[in-house]
Amino acid sequence: MQSHFLMRASAGERGVVLITGLVFLVVLVMIVLAVMRSGTLEERMAANTRDRQFALQAAEAVARDAAATLLSSTAPSPIDPFDLAGFTAACTGGLCSAPAGGTPRWQTIDWSDTSVTRTFASSSSNLAGVADQPRYIVETLGMEGGQAGKICPKILYRITARGEGSNSSIVFVETTHRHRPNAFADGSCG
Repeated sequence: MQSHFLMRASAGERGVVLITGLVFLVVLVMIVLAVMRSGTLEERMAANTRDRQFALQAAEAVARDAAATLLSSTAPSPIDPFDLAGFTAACTGGLCSAPAGGTPRWQTIDWSDTSVTRTFASSSSNLAGVADQPRYIVETLGMEGGQAGKICPKILYRITARGEGSNSSIVFVETTHRHRPNAFADGSCG
């Protein structure tokens, strides 16, 4: 009789070991899933950060290109930055007059419209790894200083550049420039 009782106890113990093993297995699977989820989230965050950095670098590159080609006195310039007639409220060719209200032009224009924005002066400067080539606008901000008949006032410009990463991260960069011409296009103040 005792052997029958021992056999029953032994069978019951095997059931407990099975249940305990299954509980440990479930806990182990939950830990592995949590680690995998955390790794996937960290990978996404790293990809988003990299994409944002691409967008930032693209915006900075086109802003530097704009300053070098548009507003430099040594480079051949496609515009005369001292002829304010080229700067319009419609931002024709990416040249915008000072905004009438408090809202800057970069917040109101359509950045995909190539007739109101500009890009690199040379297509050889185009960037790889971005969803769209970076674009910029130039806004006049007004004049400061100067003395009639002696010294021309400084003309203030803001270059606003927009870069877009490969996953559509968008970054804006603004730089402000001051230029004092020897004389305006009409020959005055020089």
